[in-house]
Amino acid sequence: MKPSDRGTVLKRLMAIQFAIVATLAAFYFLYLPYRAKSRAAAEAQEREVKIEALYQSLVVEDPRGEVDLPGSGGKVCVHPQRLNRLPAVDEVVRALGLPGRRTTDFRDGLHMTWTGTTHSLEASFDRGRLYCLRCEDRRTGHGALVFESSVAWRPF
Repeated sequence: MKPSDRGTVLKRLMAIQFAIVATLAAFYFLYLPYRAKSRAAAEAQEREVKIEALYQSLVVEDPRGEVDLPGSGGKVCVHPQRLNRLPAVDEVVRALGLPGRRTTDFRDGLHMTWTGTTHSLEASFDRGRLYCLRCEDRRTGHGALVFESSVAWRPF
């Protein structure tokens, strides 16, 4: 190796190192945020499917009466809904996964919220048993409060 070749070899090594650093920077600043966003969207879609399945398994319509639906523009009557069964906290968590938000009220009631792509579901528990489901459409803000009895059912 001649002394004059040493400068070109150093320049090539620096160019290769710069290319490696640029590739790593592109990976960390471009691909990783994209992958995190797509993974979060897939998890939200999966949670949405679980929310709908749980809601369908727990809520039943009461055919004995009809209620006028507020804010529908015309006269629309629907059947009130009630809870079909009252699962424990761990059963709901097992079905939906860990909640996005968890709060307690002044009477030690537990309120857990799961958010999907189009719906938000809040389950309220008293002494470890479900007593109320609040399902809300995230686009319109409308939904329903479903209790143990269809008498307390309220659309919003």
